[in-house]
Amino acid sequence: MLVVGAEALRAELRAVGLTPVTQADEKPAAVVQGYGPQVGWAELAEASVAVRAGALWIATNTDRTLPSGRGPLPGNGSLVAVLRTALERDPDVVVGKPEPALFETAARRGGGGRSLVVGDRLDTDIEGARRAGLDSLLVLTGVSGVPDLLAAGPQRRPTYVARDLAGLFDPAAAVRVPGPTDPGGWSVTDRDGTLELAGSGRPLDALAALCAVAWSAPVPTLPKIRPLGPDAAHAVESFGLTAAA
Repeated sequence: MLVVGAEALRAELRAVGLTPVTQADEKPAAVVQGYGPQVGWAELAEASVAVRAGALWIATNTDRTLPSGRGPLPGNGSLVAVLRTALERDPDVVVGKPEPALFETAARRGGGGRSLVVGDRLDTDIEGARRAGLDSLLVLTGVSGVPDLLAAGPQRRPTYVARDLAGLFDPAAAVRVPGPTDPGGWSVTDRDGTLELAGSGRPLDALAALCAVAWSAPVPTLPKIRPLGPDAAHAVESFGLTAAA
């Protein structure tokens, strides 16, 4: 196996009896590509040669970015995109998210009961959960924010949303989406593509109502949000949304 990635990935392969190599001339049966902060042109070039020679191309995941204190940084998906451009094709196998096998295996190992997938990315965590037929909770502490949520297509819509992991322990800290368009104190009206939010109550309930109306559009797009009143303005601001004039 020719490995593109960190030493930890090589160690995992050795642990199951496989032999990692670094050169295409060693005629590897497969290329395994995972994230590594030191991955550079030389490793990608060897992988390209090996795949063109017939090696199976396996990607551990296709996360385009990684969260950091400095903002999103290139993830393994960005490195996979380099080879995809050079080879003019996709990997043969993607092991990780959003492929359903990972989620199905985790749920099976968890034993009986219902499983809940918790994640901060719509395009990997939440899409993977939906493809595996599992409920999911989106936490708003990572990559995907409320603008992404409102514009999400059907395959990337979570079952629940919470600001953070407190939603796992406190029912009041999470909300099911989409919710009713007029939950306790809130109302949402679509005015020619602009969603007017009025009333008062929990901001999470307002978000669930906004999702209900936004997701009813034929084509998912980020709608303009117009808050009507100070409570609605506070709710919109708390989710990092820009209020429409």
